[in-house]
Amino acid sequence: MKNLILVSTLMIAVNSSILSSVFAIPIVLVSPPCGPTPGFNVVFSANGFSPGSNVSWELLNANLKPVLTGYFMTNSTGGFNEVTYADDLLPGKYNLNLFDDSNNDSKLDANGQTFQTSISLPCR
Repeated sequence: MKNLILVSTLMIAVNSSILSSVFAIPIVLVSPPCGPTPGFNVVFSANGFSPGSNVSWELLNANLKPVLTGYFMTNSTGGFNEVTYADDLLPGKYNLNLFDDSNNDSKLDANGQTFQTSISLPCR
């Protein structure tokens, strides 16, 4: 009886693990969340996007126009740790969007994951 319960519990754990990887919400840390207007390094630490693929990122101004864009390659867990330099930006609040973009066409993949946050210039 104990072995049967252990096997049953193991099956549930395996199934939950599969579901969490398929339906995971990306976890993204962007540091710093603000910076000086002359320019600064922005560090991205992420996980939960499509594994072994590409993530597109875009920094949008108040008019929702892209002012900076780029791509990061994801590892086998859908994660990445990258640094980029944010420069030539006017003071204000910017929206930062990251999304699965396997073919680098600047469009969200069907059933792809997204993440949104903001960056302000200068820090207040």
